[in-house]
Amino acid sequence: MIEWPEGEPEPTKYWLSNLSEDISFERLVDLTKLRWRIERDYQELKQEVGLGHYEGRGWRGFHHHATLCIAAYGFLISERETIPPSGHRTTAGRSQPAVPDRYRPRGATHTPRATLPQLDSDHAPKAHRRTGAKNATMPVLCQTSHERPTGELMTQ
Repeated sequence: MIEWPEGEPEPTKYWLSNLSEDISFERLVDLTKLRWRIERDYQELKQEVGLGHYEGRGWRGFHHHATLCIAAYGFLISERETIPPSGHRTTAGRSQPAVPDRYRPRGATHTPRATLPQLDSDHAPKAHRRTGAKNATMPVLCQTSHERPTGELMTQ
């Protein structure tokens, strides 16, 4: 296959193929140009999603990093497909998730009381302390002492 743009004195690119002879010309061009799409995707993975930022030392860490980058890139590509090239985003293929009637967002004021009074989150029970409980001392390691050898336990 030869690429010879109009206005050029000679062809600019040449390709050899070992595909079957009954392949359509459009399919041959698609497969030929696929290399450039893959290289563009790889550049976007490295520059936009962070594939080129891995600085680990092991294969396992790189594999995890690359997997997350590729998953993020796949998500971005699928989102890009839902946006028309020159228009606003359409939500024709998506349904709005149903929100329960009693849903209250986190941090909302005046949260409703629970159905069962023992589960009411507004009135937490007081903590019970045992009578006569004393704070126990904890043994600590002696850090620097001339009288005691290092590692001897000392109580406060």
